[in-house]
Amino acid sequence: MPPSSKQDVREASRAGPSSVRKPANPRRPFRKQLLRSVVKVKVGPEGAQEEFQPHAELLSYYSPFFKSMMNGNWVEAQTGIINLSADDPEVFEVFQNWLYGHDLGLVGDQVEDTSLILCLWVFGDKIQVPDFQNAAIEALRSAVVPPLPHTRTFRLQDIQTAFEHTGEGSPLRKFIVDLYVWDGPLNGLMAKLLEEDYPKAFIIQLFDAYTNTFQRPRNIKDRRPYGANAEQYHVRYPGSSVGQEAGTDKVEA
Repeated sequence: MPPSSKQDVREASRAGPSSVRKPANPRRPFRKQLLRSVVKVKVGPEGAQEEFQPHAELLSYYSPFFKSMMNGNWVEAQTGIINLSADDPEVFEVFQNWLYGHDLGLVGDQVEDTSLILCLWVFGDKIQVPDFQNAAIEALRSAVVPPLPHTRTFRLQDIQTAFEHTGEGSPLRKFIVDLYVWDGPLNGLMAKLLEEDYPKAFIIQLFDAYTNTFQRPRNIKDRRPYGANAEQYHVRYPGSSVGQEAGTDKVEA
């Protein structure tokens, strides 16, 4: 039976532990002339599927997940059809936008839709595309960290998503915890932690981070670890001291 709502579809798309994986490419631009064949990607549960047709070369170039599917003896390699029944069509549509221009292309309500953006990060983790995850974390920062003093915090549902589908040491977890340590309404949160179903890992990491923070300035923007950008929360490439910024590997003409 297909999910009864868009939210159910989104819940179904969240899968796979978080880890930093080696990217499929050395971050060189992919040349447009090498795009030769398309692959059908069917996304969503039966009855609510949407079909996309990205170039197979791009998928393989940026994603070890898709590269393995389209090579060897896998059924996807034989049929040219990839089924992602557990994923959300909206999430894949944003990924396809990013694939061709390294721009998420979020519009309207999507810009501040933290549930969607969290799903983008989790999907990027599943398909092993660090640059896409880094673009998502920058979008997430923009959604919840407008100019002081109006920082937003996350809904319980968002925190559950992030901590249930990422692993210890995840940059996404660290970003959420840092937001609460530096800008969160901790007094109200402490009571909620006891009353609502917050992930145990979130509670432990929050208390550890708060205990280790000697100062918690409210009005000093440059002291907030995410004040200027979210670079320190980027997924790192092997051998790199900083995460790669989104938007540097566009398809070249």
